[in-house]
Amino acid sequence: MLLEQQADRPASESMPASLWLHLRYCPYCSRYAKQTMLIAEWARASAARQTSTGPALSDAAKARMRERLAAG
Repeated sequence: MLLEQQADRPASESMPASLWLHLRYCPYCSRYAKQTMLIAEWARASAARQTSTGPALSDAAKARMRERLAAG
C-alpha cells in the first residue's frame, strides 16, 4: 500500500525509512516499486493526452457506435 501511495506523491516527499530499507534488500518489492512508478507515469501521461486532445476514436468506430445507439 505504501508503494502505491508513493507513486502518486510528489518526489520531494520522503519515503519511510523502513520501506526504503526493505526495498534495498527485497528484489521482488523493489521490482514492484519500479513497475508501480512506471504505470503511474504512463497513467498520468495518458490522462494528460486525453484531456488535451480528447479520446481518439476513428471515424469508423464513431459511426458504428452511432448505428448501435440508434438501433438499440
